[in-house]
Amino acid sequence: MTDEAKSKRLRSKLDFGVTWAESTSLLRGLGYSKSELERPRVCIMNSWSEMHPGHIHLREIAQCVKNGVREAGGLPFEFNTITFCDGIALAGAEYLLPGRDLITNEAQFILDAHRFDAVVFLATCDKIVPAFLMAAGRVNIPALLVTGGYMQPGYYKGKDITFVDVGKTISHFNEKKIDRNEVEQIIDHACSPGGACPLMGTANTMCLISEAMGMSLPGNATASAYGAPLRELAAQAGRRVVEMLAEGLTPRQIITRPSVENAIRATMAFGGSTNSLIHVPAIAAEAGIEESVSLFDKSSKETPLLVGITPNGPHTMRDLERAGGLSAILKTLGDKIHQECLTVNGKTIGENIADARVLDPEVIHSADHPITHEGAICIVYGNLAREGAAVKQSAVPAKLMAHRGPARVFDTTADAIQGLRDGKVRAGDVVVIRYQGAKAGPGIATTFSFTSELAGSNLADSVALVTDGRFSGATEGACIGYVSPEAAMGGALAAVQDGDIIEYDIPKRTLNIGLSDAEIHERLRNWRSPIQYRTGYLGIYQALVQTLSNGYILKGGQKET
Repeated sequence: MTDEAKSKRLRSKLDFGVTWAESTSLLRGLGYSKSELERPRVCIMNSWSEMHPGHIHLREIAQCVKNGVREAGGLPFEFNTITFCDGIALAGAEYLLPGRDLITNEAQFILDAHRFDAVVFLATCDKIVPAFLMAAGRVNIPALLVTGGYMQPGYYKGKDITFVDVGKTISHFNEKKIDRNEVEQIIDHACSPGGACPLMGTANTMCLISEAMGMSLPGNATASAYGAPLRELAAQAGRRVVEMLAEGLTPRQIITRPSVENAIRATMAFGGSTNSLIHVPAIAAEAGIEESVSLFDKSSKETPLLVGITPNGPHTMRDLERAGGLSAILKTLGDKIHQECLTVNGKTIGENIADARVLDPEVIHSADHPITHEGAICIVYGNLAREGAAVKQSAVPAKLMAHRGPARVFDTTADAIQGLRDGKVRAGDVVVIRYQGAKAGPGIATTFSFTSELAGSNLADSVALVTDGRFSGATEGACIGYVSPEAAMGGALAAVQDGDIIEYDIPKRTLNIGLSDAEIHERLRNWRSPIQYRTGYLGIYQALVQTLSNGYILKGGQKET
């Protein structure tokens, strides 16, 4: 990098004065040489934790990144952010989505307060990946994301098993299909340390989205957590971010409306999580792009489902890597992808996928013979969801693609689980779990524990769920979530009573309750919101969180460029 380029692009370069003198003295005290302190300063923003199986290997990956930064003439500094595993932190589930925005703000704080010149983010799982992409768009210094790869599937009784099989064991046990010993055997064999659970949950969805959007190096999203390719990619990322600084390449040149559309179309093709519905608009918003969730439904109608990774089909992420990875999916989508979009390696998406090919058509189907002709996620509307609700149609049993049945109403997930166990939920019912939205949850509480027990029960293909909460990307069944407006904000879901008839039709994109607008209004006339505002950060989140349409970002959070 020339001296002129340094003075133009290095935020860390201070004019001679008191601030320069003090900071230089302190850094010299840490052992850095004068020549090192003249280099571009690159933040290695790690989300490693001893209590996070998806991130447990990221210390090693960070070292690979730092080696690459030094090779390219940069000076790396490693920072850690807060992190959490959704599966382990379920007792504190109300913190999960608020945690995304807290990490985004923490990242901005670190990057701006220390005037870093560039950043490499390290993350693997659910909320942390979108949090870092949001921060990248907001701070807008040269940045790329290294995602931590996938976990190897477990093995039990002659077949691969994953985290999604664990939840089903409880219903199997309650229905006396298996004994306690078998439950514990599945628990013991399903998960291993390092990487995202090898199914198509939110973690792998967001890693694939990062690559599809151009913010990760090609091949990163489908690399095994413990393979050599991931370590080489990490070192390459360290070298590349220094080059990006010299080129002046920043996230807002990469995260554009066309690249956001690419990410959404890719999500439809690989059967991604419904949680992409809240994270992609949030990433777009932080990059200065206003995007509507309606684009998900438009893309779903125009994009075939090409991949069946569990729970959408029989395969795991290991199969997808061997079949050609994301590049092969994007190549198969052809002109449905904006080929001209720029990526972090300085090439366009079109250039990156030019030589890609499908190595196993049983895993990545052709566009002419897809699994289904529509994508994974769709948006339904009606008098029960005037602003929309989401369903992962690729995981819905055929007999429940359209359904009409009586409501069975619960105000907590725990009550719904107990109702399922006690036989209060019957075949044909539409279970309603409400007051789980962003304001009331707070942070869109997960109903995954209920959907897991339902999926493992004998009611799996005869009961539907409607909730203003969310569920895991690994959820299977007729589960409609993110009903907006949420019940606690006076949405129609608050008016539902046991026995009311709820009717939905996923192909027609409808979700309705058999009440007139006048009847809904009358039921809500004397209704009072049950929102309980919390103390501390959760209370701040409840006061500032916005709506589904912009990914539930916090009001006033976006940074102007």
